[in-house]
Amino acid sequence: MTMAELSTQVQDLYVAYFGRPADYFGLQYWTKMAATPSGFAGMVQAFATSAEYQGMVSGMDNRALVDTVYEHLFGRAAETAGVDYWAGLLDSKVISIADVVTSVASGAQGLDNVVFQDKVQTAEIFTDHVDQANERLAYTGANANTLAHDYLAAIKDEASAAYALDPANIDALIAKISTVIYTAGMEEPVHLVGVQPG
Repeated sequence: MTMAELSTQVQDLYVAYFGRPADYFGLQYWTKMAATPSGFAGMVQAFATSAEYQGMVSGMDNRALVDTVYEHLFGRAAETAGVDYWAGLLDSKVISIADVVTSVASGAQGLDNVVFQDKVQTAEIFTDHVDQANERLAYTGANANTLAHDYLAAIKDEASAAYALDPANIDALIAKISTVIYTAGMEEPVHLVGVQPG
């Protein structure tokens, strides 16, 4: 894989697990890690066990956990059959949540696949546009992550994707994060396991 393809793969995981674009420092770190022989497997494990993800799903039963996967990937709740299938496997400990995320994402078809790819493309543009030092510092911590998460969560169809993909709207989001978060006083950054502090 090229570094560009690896970078997209990292964004896939950020969207799938956290429902948000990668931060600059995380993308740099994990793209390099993804290039190593065991990089992808290690990356999946780190995302699934990270404080950010565990905090997001804390207290959820397996049915709610499966719904969260579908919401992050496709912008919709899982169908009953899908919840029954994946939650059943999780309940019996046949698979892990990392297996669910990987399998559901790789099996996306039709509108689900379109929405997922639009989310990833939006995430890539967002991270590319976070290109100033103050913006990179601002895009850390729970509040900044929530603003970015909510932006991607609004992508559910062609119309909402067109809005989200508009660079002007992405720049407005970045400006909001920089103004609301950075100028109000920095939060304690929340970094994934293995990510060098930004």
